[in-house]
Amino acid sequence: MTGKERLLLAFRNKQPDIVPIAPDIDLIGMRWWHEKTKKPWWNVFLYGDPSFEDVYIEANKKLGCEIWDYFGRIRSESGVKSEKKIIAQTDAAITREVITRTPYGDLRNVTAFPRDAPPWSMEKHVKDIHRDWPKLKWVMEQATFYPEITASSKVGESGVIGVTGRTPFPDFWVSCRGAEKAILDFYDYPELMDDIFRFYRQYVSGFIKIAVQAKPEVIWIPGSSSSLSLISPEIYRKYSLPIVREVTELCKKAGVLSHAHTCGKSGKVVEMNYQETDLNIMEPLEGPPTGDMDLKAAKEKFGDKFCLKGNINTVLLHKGKPKDIKAAVQQAIADAAPGGGFVLSTGDSPGSNTPDANICAMVEAGREYGKYRLKCM
Repeated sequence: MTGKERLLLAFRNKQPDIVPIAPDIDLIGMRWWHEKTKKPWWNVFLYGDPSFEDVYIEANKKLGCEIWDYFGRIRSESGVKSEKKIIAQTDAAITREVITRTPYGDLRNVTAFPRDAPPWSMEKHVKDIHRDWPKLKWVMEQATFYPEITASSKVGESGVIGVTGRTPFPDFWVSCRGAEKAILDFYDYPELMDDIFRFYRQYVSGFIKIAVQAKPEVIWIPGSSSSLSLISPEIYRKYSLPIVREVTELCKKAGVLSHAHTCGKSGKVVEMNYQETDLNIMEPLEGPPTGDMDLKAAKEKFGDKFCLKGNINTVLLHKGKPKDIKAAVQQAIADAAPGGGFVLSTGDSPGSNTPDANICAMVEAGREYGKYRLKCM
């Protein structure tokens, strides 16, 4: 059975020959690339040389696991004009400014690209919500999407390429404003936020209707800022759940699998998604101390509908010993693998300083304990 066949069976809540292993090792992969090439991370994140997707794929191949490539994109065009300029450069980082021209005035954002870490936003697009939102709305309205998928050719039969959909609304707004301002906006400007949400919901619906025409295997719904580590269940229900519900309904009608990521405390999120959406795959099901999920209980409550993907804790991967990792993997497989519908993964993205011995121990233990036997059928 190929890696692609194995993952797709598990994603469809069926039982493959062995438990697929698809850890989220984007940052670990970047460290490996940096150590091998001696080149700064900004080569990847700023200049795309090589692409982040290709670095991620090579890291998965190095580990010998199935590849869940969530970097697929739907082709788009826009006539919006932007000017990009390097405004500072040292041995430690490059700082880039982007000025986007709109009929309502310019939008400015600034991003730092460190030598040995991921980029981070120094200045978001929406500084003043009343002044800057009309500009960003206009930019979004100029985009035209086509039912064509752009993705790396390096995955092959080793895994599955997913198309990154649009995030739930809190994640979108955090990307526009920053976490603190975004959360306060829900309480300070409720009517305006409802108006922005209505526009965003229509925008997402239009995008997904085009995306499913391209017939991807999976559409991925990234939702880190929809975690209950950041927002309340009430905000999730009002602003995240309607997006997840509509995206998964459109995917189901088109015969496309839907895959959601909500890290941190996600117990109530998983329950709402289970009861009120057509979602197929739920990750990363983080347990304590960073999350609140119990994998065995999740299998019992949600395993008839969801493929469960997770949940080896990133704190354990960073601070534990290989024997601790192997024990956690053995327990996760015992808790969630019987009957299929389980993908062994990390409980979010481990830091780049995660010991190699530990991530290797995870994969080794997954192969050792992840063989399906008669008692699991």
